[in-house]
Amino acid sequence: MRQELQQKIQTALYLAKDLPSDECLKEIETSLLAIQIYCKTVQKTFIVVEEKITCDQYELGGCREDSAILFRGPNKEATVAICVTAQGSLLHRNDDPWMIYRNVGDVDPLEQRSLT
Repeated sequence: MRQELQQKIQTALYLAKDLPSDECLKEIETSLLAIQIYCKTVQKTFIVVEEKITCDQYELGGCREDSAILFRGPNKEATVAICVTAQGSLLHRNDDPWMIYRNVGDVDPLEQRSLT
């Protein structure tokens, strides 16, 4: 089940990474909702907390003036999270450093991985 959820999240990230900022955010929201619905059908819980943040939080390395939406699990440390910035950067982490799917210059995580 865990691998299946990770695959669904990866698919959502790949679909969203080349979209304009607003569409990217909508794709992530829609995908996470679909995952929640799927989990209910198999009697599993998938909790997503949507939080408006600034890009200087959660080790994103950006500025306080730049905003983002963070989708995280129930852990307030956001060790498992997806971040979509207002300018269109897209990042994900799963107990690892941030994986950058797109960076438009508003984030610069100290620890990061890239797709390449």
